[in-house]
Amino acid sequence: MRSLSALAGLFALSACASLGPVAMTRLASLDPLEIAPEQVSVAVVMPVPLRLRTGDVLLHFTVSMPASFGPVDEKLPLQIVAGEGAPGVPASPSFERIQIARVAQADLPRLAAAQARARAFKATGGKGEGGIAVSITGGCRDGAINPGALNIEIFMRTKADERYFRVSSIDVRKLLPESALAALPPCEGESG
Repeated sequence: MRSLSALAGLFALSACASLGPVAMTRLASLDPLEIAPEQVSVAVVMPVPLRLRTGDVLLHFTVSMPASFGPVDEKLPLQIVAGEGAPGVPASPSFERIQIARVAQADLPRLAAAQARARAFKATGGKGEGGIAVSITGGCRDGAINPGALNIEIFMRTKADERYFRVSSIDVRKLLPESALAALPPCEGESG
């Protein structure tokens, strides 16, 4: 019940984000049914004027199963958390920011229940397609957006004691028109 796209960090607007060989190897070896929901963590590196808010990073867990088991299609908006280190995530604090996103406490049982249903189906010998994907669906700005590349990198880890590994890197300017960037709302009291 693995998928090569399991845990692929992709910017929501494009499937053309880069995915390196290390990420492909790590992702291919992950079993989304055995990941502890409370240990899934996403680190996003972006230029300083851009910021994520709780709900701007989305975890999508899917498994196709017969109706008797109920299909799994959980979309969980991740919570931006502060005060957590990001081992393995390079960034320059003078012009980049790292933000950490995790499954919100209230959503942990929902993800665990979806995994349990998929494991029950797998235990019957069933084979389903599925995986876990991460996307960025929004954001805000806390300053002027400078011209030039706006690179965003997404890193993940599935165990609290491991280093993050990069799963995606993308230049937002190659995806979005300037009008979309200009329309990003100003951040209101967000930190991180």
